[in-house]
Amino acid sequence: MIEAPVIREFYNTFGKSPSFFIQVPGRVNLIGEHTDYNGFPVLPISIPYYITAAGSPRRDHTMNIRNTDSRYDESSFILSSSIPPARNGHWSNYVRAASQALADFSGGSLTGADVLFSGSIPGSAGLSSSSALVIASALSILAANNLNVDILELAELMAEGEHYVGTQGGGMDQAICLLGCKDHAVKIDFFPLRYAHVPFPADHSIVVAHSLIRAAKTENALLLYNRRPAECRLATALLNTILALEIPLQRLGDLPGKCADITESFVKSIFDRDSYSLEDIAKIIEEQPESITQRYLMTRNGIPMPVPPDGFLIQQRALHVFSEAERVEKTCKALMENDTETFGSLMNDSHTSCDTLYGISTPELNTLVSVMRSFGASGARLTGAGFGGCAVALVRDDSIEQVIGGIRKEYYDGYIRKTHPELRNADNFREIIFAVKPSSGASTVVL
Repeated sequence: MIEAPVIREFYNTFGKSPSFFIQVPGRVNLIGEHTDYNGFPVLPISIPYYITAAGSPRRDHTMNIRNTDSRYDESSFILSSSIPPARNGHWSNYVRAASQALADFSGGSLTGADVLFSGSIPGSAGLSSSSALVIASALSILAANNLNVDILELAELMAEGEHYVGTQGGGMDQAICLLGCKDHAVKIDFFPLRYAHVPFPADHSIVVAHSLIRAAKTENALLLYNRRPAECRLATALLNTILALEIPLQRLGDLPGKCADITESFVKSIFDRDSYSLEDIAKIIEEQPESITQRYLMTRNGIPMPVPPDGFLIQQRALHVFSEAERVEKTCKALMENDTETFGSLMNDSHTSCDTLYGISTPELNTLVSVMRSFGASGARLTGAGFGGCAVALVRDDSIEQVIGGIRKEYYDGYIRKTHPELRNADNFREIIFAVKPSSGASTVVL
């Protein structure tokens, strides 16, 4: 597990040997996209691609961080009750996010650390490299301070802590980085966080292929991403008013009954417009537009989220969330019965919903998913937040070469070359297309 080159480079960088080594896997979400922050379950796996950290404690409160990738410059900051962010998009903000969360949690001074990070998870690919970095940072601080935190508590703490970087997502990524199990998917439920292992079919693998469209974390990209949680918060507010619930819902997943009971006709009867303006919502819930903005549309930096030009697409978002939650339950049942045909069909339905209802796919991802299916995948869908990144496919082990060969020919050498000639195909295809089986979660080794 310990990577000798990282250990040697740590010594060359800091002039001493590390005292701990940490390995945190990336993840593939099999199904359950954008359900976690709505209080519904997800079904991810950990994958054998990692963020690693070699480190040792310091005698002060400084986090002194480096990266083996020269594209990421060095950074230092003080562990305190108020850790200032680096510039927008800087990699150290994920380390700072974990640091701030642990500083708040500990309620006292924390010892700093010299830490060297490295990684094999493709970036901006929807494989949770960012959250893996957050978890690796947290485990580094805990190791430097000889502290232990319950694994579920740590997952919830880091899910909240990652909001430091400006995203408003849920807790799936942080949880699966910690809870991954070899040869199993992990069904993760939220509020409170809990999990169960679900067997993955032994004769199948997941083929992961990068669309070559980077799922960016720029300010505009964050607005695109954060719009969906905001629309779900607005949907919850409308439900509370329209259904006159005595106990208000905190999120869509709190609606009584099973997700299978929440039919399309019910959703359309509640949200009877294709698009809602801020004034429409204000009239229904009997609040001023300014109040709604303050309660549901504020970003972390205190700036109100703009009203989308096409309005708030609340009906479509709710339809996706409720149907996707039902697909997670059906997929767990299919896996328990080793029913890969049903599993694949549910993956296909999930992608269609992510594309047409949640609006997070792209033409490239749609093409890639189609190619995967045409060359023998049992099912295929985008994975991660969307807007680029990777697609994943359920593939029999004896068909992996056929599917990967078809993707290389039809997608990378065909579609991408024609539509995006500016995107260079990687010489090493193993960096953008590979097959995986579920792996174990994060680990810490004291050296």
